[in-house]
Amino acid sequence: MKLKLPRTYKLVLALALVAGPFTWLMFTEDGQRRSDLFLLHVMGSPGFNIAYDRLTPQVREADIATQFPKVEFDCRDAPGAFGERVCAAEIASFNGLPAREARLFYTDDLLSALQLYYRERYHGMLEQSLRTGLGEPLRGGGGGGALAWQLEGGVVLLSENPPEYPADAVLLWLSPAVATLRDTP
Repeated sequence: MKLKLPRTYKLVLALALVAGPFTWLMFTEDGQRRSDLFLLHVMGSPGFNIAYDRLTPQVREADIATQFPKVEFDCRDAPGAFGERVCAAEIASFNGLPAREARLFYTDDLLSALQLYYRERYHGMLEQSLRTGLGEPLRGGGGGGALAWQLEGGVVLLSENPPEYPADAVLLWLSPAVATLRDTP
């Protein structure tokens, strides 16, 4: 018995095979995120996948350099509210979300703060991933302040509302010493 598929059926099937993935990439949030990640990595920026539970004040600058050899940090002495030294690098992503930059602050060669500049359009995804991975935040709930997750080695802060400007799209981790010095919202 010979089966012959109608020409119209073959045409519809071929169109679905081509249009389906294209539609997913262009019109779904997950598809757009994956497209952005692919393009950012192709353009040469490395990924920076960090485990929040491993962020502690005992992490040294050399530990980060060893853990992330592809990330080219530019380090300099810059005394400020977060530490005495800052190391910054352009990154393509962190933890599977498109990003711009990572800044690590050190005091006496120990990690005191981390700023991750993410792409503002992924604020909702970032908040959801934090809620999934770290649980419900301790603070936040309609005041327009910050959501806070208390960890063993510090506190993670994220703006409660999506940022209006790209420069405001920042995820912060603060060591206990820095968090107690600053009046966090």
